[in-house]
Amino acid sequence: MTTQNVVKKPVVPIKTTRSGIVTALIAFCIWGAFPLYFKQLAAYDATEIIGHRIVWTFACLLIVVVVTKRWQWIDTLKQNPRWIALTFLSGIIIATNWLTYVWAVNHDRILEASLGYFIGPLVGVALSMILFKERLRSLQWVAIGFALLSVIIQVVMLGSLPWLSLILAFSFSTYGTIQRQTPLTPVDAMFVETTMLVPIFIWWFWQADVVSSQLGFWFTSNIWLLMLAGPITLIPLLLFNRSTKLVAYSILSFMNYLTPTFIFFLAVFYYKEPFDLHRLVVFGLIWLGLLLFSIDLWRHRPSKALKTERLREEALQQVK
Repeated sequence: MTTQNVVKKPVVPIKTTRSGIVTALIAFCIWGAFPLYFKQLAAYDATEIIGHRIVWTFACLLIVVVVTKRWQWIDTLKQNPRWIALTFLSGIIIATNWLTYVWAVNHDRILEASLGYFIGPLVGVALSMILFKERLRSLQWVAIGFALLSVIIQVVMLGSLPWLSLILAFSFSTYGTIQRQTPLTPVDAMFVETTMLVPIFIWWFWQADVVSSQLGFWFTSNIWLLMLAGPITLIPLLLFNRSTKLVAYSILSFMNYLTPTFIFFLAVFYYKEPFDLHRLVVFGLIWLGLLLFSIDLWRHRPSKALKTERLREEALQQVK
């Protein structure tokens, strides 16, 4: 009887570089500073702002696609036609997330938006358990428990469900869940998403009673501020994509919390939104959950797993 040795290709952990950390930090800082930009657009309807964000993000991505000749997504979708509908769905989901976020910023509810993005990673873990049958580790269960407890406390103390935070958390986590499965790269996925959404918003501009429904508005100097929505959406995405190749997953996962942290500080210290004891309790439970979640990520980081696997293989070789 012969035994066939199956050689597994080892997963090589990404080596973290200083340029990668800086690149990721710039991306998270830009995302965290979004309230400063959207506050400048408070005179416009939230749906109108998102319409411009979709249109100008598409325009920027079109330039990138044409210049870099990124047409492989066409063959990818031909080979996986069901992803046309799923990509359209993910576009609707991220547009809903953007719309909710802009509405929150321009209605002085930035603190709730921050809470939503703090909850997001824990919701993502819960969705992975439900959709992909992933087994949660003990600390992950405890972290999700703290998130649920924070929602219950807010309902009891404030008498209302934190619907805005939950919409942001679930929409962002659901979008991330779809992106985990898509055969498209993040840039290609967003290009296809915006391509399918642009006609919808062009129609909305045409029939809605908003400033952008006036054809002359698109040729005035006022349009420039709205056009910025395209570059500020695309630039951090490109920076983040680059950082994923230069920064270890465990470190990048921890850095993800920088964005809601920046938003939190803007809400409390710059825009002076109320932060009472009730909200401190709610945020405190979320932060405690995220601390445990981060500890779990660090304990099970790829580099450690690879080292454990190498030691196991060496032990097996000694037995043989």
